[in-house]
Formats: sequence, structure tokens, C-alpha cells
Amino acid sequence: MLPRPERIDSGNPEAMSAPQRARFAALLLAATPFAVAPFLTTSSVAAQDAAAAQDPAGSQDQAELFRRLQARQQDLVDARIGLIQPVSINGVELSPDQIRREAVFLVGAKTVEAKIAEFFVAEQLEIAVDEEGKDPKEFEISDEEVVSGVRDAIKQFQQQNPGIEFWEAVRAQYGMDKDQFLFQRKQTVLFDKLFFPGAASNWPEITREAIMASAQGGDGKAFWENLLKASVDEQGNPRELPAFWMQLCRGWVQKQLKQWSDIRYPSDGLEAEYCLAVNDRKLETQTAFNEIKSGLFVQDLERAVTEVVVREALRQELAKNGAYLSDEEFRAEFNEYRAQYDGTPFNTEVIATAFKGYPSLEAFRQRWRLIRSFERMIEQDINDDNLQAHANEFGSFFADGQVNVDVIQIFGRNVKTGAWEPNGMARAKERADAAMAAIENEQPFDEVMAEYGEYYNNDKEKGRMGSKSLNQLRQSLRESEFTDLLLGHSVGSYLYYEAEPGHVVGPLRGPDAYYVVRVNSRTPARSAVSVADERTRELVKQDYVNHRFLQWANEVLASAEIQ
Repeated sequence: MLPRPERIDSGNPEAMSAPQRARFAALLLAATPFAVAPFLTTSSVAAQDAAAAQDPAGSQDQAELFRRLQARQQDLVDARIGLIQPVSINGVELSPDQIRREAVFLVGAKTVEAKIAEFFVAEQLEIAVDEEGKDPKEFEISDEEVVSGVRDAIKQFQQQNPGIEFWEAVRAQYGMDKDQFLFQRKQTVLFDKLFFPGAASNWPEITREAIMASAQGGDGKAFWENLLKASVDEQGNPRELPAFWMQLCRGWVQKQLKQWSDIRYPSDGLEAEYCLAVNDRKLETQTAFNEIKSGLFVQDLERAVTEVVVREALRQELAKNGAYLSDEEFRAEFNEYRAQYDGTPFNTEVIATAFKGYPSLEAFRQRWRLIRSFERMIEQDINDDNLQAHANEFGSFFADGQVNVDVIQIFGRNVKTGAWEPNGMARAKERADAAMAAIENEQPFDEVMAEYGEYYNNDKEKGRMGSKSLNQLRQSLRESEFTDLLLGHSVGSYLYYEAEPGHVVGPLRGPDAYYVVRVNSRTPARSAVSVADERTRELVKQDYVNHRFLQWANEVLASAEIQ
């Protein structure tokens, strides 16, 4: 069970617990005095063009206004970024580069992956031009080729999401602005030209080897022969392969190129001024940050600062106890850990991002290092007696217990686009307080839910969550292993284990919303749990270590000195 979520007044540090004050001090360093201006998108350009067509005389004024708006938006971006300052944790100073780099991996994971592919493209382009003597003009990509590739996607998105701006959604979901998104699309087109030119018989040797090494079922040769046949028509002329096939081949090639390359991340000991190293090429932190900064929200910077501060405080404590894994130990142990997954469809990255809720594999690697180091520190406590006691206390989690809740959800984000609203969580807290006050004044819960509840269009439950297991409930609340440490608590765990049935509780702060919750009922464990079973023991052990880790982390942060 994680620490109970508190009703937090973010405007009053003295009202917070000690761990929360530590986080608040860190967040102040990234807070901005400016309200974030609306994101300028292609719809702004369209509006400008329409106005110019109706009033040619005023088109010059419209263009000047648009330029001024763009300049203002850039001023706001620069103001946010300029507030990143060095942070000191227990006398150890963290540089702005460490915060910038964290923002890259929390928000710009797609950018990092694209940069890896870009490095592969650069290497293959050198081979094609310098070694194979091909004309560089063969690999020039026109703007029309790039735009045509996304035109259908934009149209489909607008049909499925009327009233939502495509580029705003891209920014919210991927941390990219329009220019960056189109640049990455250009790199994809270039990747295909280099690794998949024409018929499969013309593809470079490295493509053939990668596909044969990756084909499912181990029969790569047969799959390759099918590709050779499918990529030409009856007359032997090249023809386009099905999109699914190309997506599959592209993924296989990128996967094998990664396996055949020496790729280093910050968790491998890279200096703070670098985000990434691929073979002999390095990506500078400032360069990567410049590529993502226009897509950042203030909340993204706050989260980056918090993550860096929390990790450093925990690292120091582990090092003081002689438990922190060295770079060499971490690399060896993590490679051993990932080996059990990377040969399956659910590889380590899928588990980290899709199942455990981390924003990137690197974010997971950083946390994994801390948790594994902590496990080593408490190794003597991991015995059958303690594990069985843990299984008994939290048996409902291991034996199909459930809780039935209805949730009034009040977002700090825009429910149409998913983008953070200016001062979104503070305003959500005000609305959540009003909802709770209405219930305390005896307005029926269902009426308050209809009045105050906020939900995404694709949220079928609309707060009526019914009976759920702990993991199902946490998923519905968008909680994860990643957010637990940043917040210091889990709303889902509190509702699942502690909140009293028949009562309304809240407001409770989650990762991106406040919740007012009616707890309807709780179903206990369906059977006793015994760690004598090897598989059950491993599950209990993982939960025991995570539970102890989060309790310990809150204690460490409570005493950390952050300046």
C-alpha cells in the first residue's frame, strides 16, 4: 500500500507534509510567472489567409499581427526555458543541462528515437554516396513528398475528432511542434529511400540481413524470398508493398540496427551535455532540447525538475549505504533483466512504456537502477517471513480482490486535446473543492457528477468505473509506477485498500486531475496467498520491494535539503 493521498493546498507550502515541501521547493525553480499563450497552429494560418482573401487591403496588417503573435509565442517559450536554473540537493549541484536532458526523455522520447534513426540514415547515406558512388540527388526529399505523407492522416484525424486542432494534439501527445513533426516525417521518407529502394532485390545487404534475422518463426530466408516476389509485378517492374509489410520491415531493420550498434544513454554514464551516443555520433543535450522546447508545457518542466531532484536525493542515500549500482554493474544487470523479454513481442520497452507507464525506456532504466540498488540494500529483509506477512496484508491484490467506485474527475488538461491548461491543476483543484463542498451541503453525488465531471470523448465509463482490480483502477486513473514516486502517493491504492465503502472522499490529487470519489463496495481476496508457490513468491517479492522503496523514498525526500 502506498502513502495515503492528501488534500494539498499548493499555494501554501506550510500546509504540506515534509516530502511535499521538498517537491514544492523543486517545482518553484521551474515555475513561470507567465500564462502560456494559446499554441499557434495551422488553423491560425488558415484564418489569416481567409481574412486576407476577404480584405486584401488589410492583409498586410493581418500578416504583421501574425508575425507579432509568433514572436510573442517565442518570447514565452524563451521565458520558460530561461528560468531553468541549477538545483542543489544536499549540497550537490545539478546543472541546467541535467534538467534539460530530463525534459527530453520525459517529453521528447519520440524525438530521441527519431534521432537514433537519423544517425542510422546518416551512416547509410555515407555508404551509399562514398562507397557505392550513388548520386546524392537521389536522396533529396521535396516538401511535397513530406506533406503528402501526412495529408491523409490529418484529414482522417479531423473526421474522427471534429473541432480538435491536429497540430495541438500532436504537441500534447508527442511534444512536437508542426515543423519538428514534418522534419521527422522527412527522415522517415529518407530512411525508406536508403534501406528500401525499389524492388527488394535492390535493397542493401544490411536490410536483407536485418529482415532475415528478425522474421518471426525463425524462417527469415522464406520470408525474404516472399518479399522478393511480392515487390515486383508479373513483368518484373517494382511495385509498392502493402503498408503493413513496410511497417513490419521498417521496424525489424531499426530493431536490428539498434542491436548491432553501441547505443549509450544518460543512465550509461553519459556526461550531462549529451543525451545520446550512437556508435561514433553524439547528440548534445542543448541540441535535443532546442528541438523539443517549443512543444513543452510548463508542467513538463516542473516534472523534469521534480524527477531530477527526486532521483538525485535517492542516489545519494543509496551511495551513502554502499548500495548504488556502478555504471558497469547497472549495465550488466539491466542487460540480464531485459534478456528475458527482448526476444518476445513484449520487449523491455513495451513493458516499460505500455505496462508500467514510463514516458521512455530511458526513464525506466533510471528508475530501475534505483529500485534494483534499493533491493540490494534491503536484501536481508527479503525472506519468506516478511514476504508472507506482506502477502497476508495485501492479499486482495494477489487474489482478485476488487473495489467498486464512481469518480468525479476534474482535469488539469484540456479534455479535447490532452494539452495542459495554464495553471491547470490549480484551477482543477478549485473546481474539485466546489464539487466536494456541494456534496457536503447534501447535493446528491450523481447530480454533482453530472455538473462537474470532466471526461475524454473516448472515455466510455465517464466515471462509472464499477468493480475493478487495483491495476485496472490505477490504469483508469492514469497512475503508474512512474507517477507514484513523483506524487509520493497513489490514489488508486488508497481507494482500493483504505477508503471506507459508503463514503465520498476527496478531492484527491492524481497525475493530471483531481478526483472526488464515491466508494460503493469492496470485494475481499478470493483465496489465501502463499509464497510457497514459486511464481506467487516472485510476484509478492516485486510488490514488497516496490512498496518498501516508495516508503523509503518519501522518508529520504522528507529530510533532503533542496535549494
